[in-house]
Amino acid sequence: MRVTFGSASAIALAVTLCGACSGQGGGQAQASAAPQGESITAVGCPVAGPTTGCVTIKSGGKVYDLATANPAVDLSRKVGISVTGRAAGEVTACGVKMSDVEVEYLGLECAGAPPAS
Repeated sequence: MRVTFGSASAIALAVTLCGACSGQGGGQAQASAAPQGESITAVGCPVAGPTTGCVTIKSGGKVYDLATANPAVDLSRKVGISVTGRAAGEVTACGVKMSDVEVEYLGLECAGAPPAS
C-alpha cells in the first residue's frame, strides 16, 4: 500500500477525530449552512442519519449530508472516511448538504465497530 503525504495527514486527523465517532447523532446539524460552493473537507466515521436514506459524517461540530456521494458511502466497511466536496447552500434533515462529494476510505475502524474477521 502506498501512502502519500496527503493520505498520511488524513489518517492522522482521522485517528485524532475517530475517538468521537461513536454516538454521532445525524440530526444534530448546526442550523447554518456553509455558503454555496464553499469547499468542505471532513474526516470521521459515517453513520446512518435520522431519516431513511441519510448517510452523515460529523466533523468540526457540523453534521454533513453525504446522500449525493457517488458511489454511495459503504457503511458496511465500518471504517473512517475523508470526504471532500462543495456546500450546496442548504441544510437538510440529514445535515449540511454537500455536492461533488468524493470519499476516501481510511481503513481505520470506527468506535463500536465489531472486529474484522
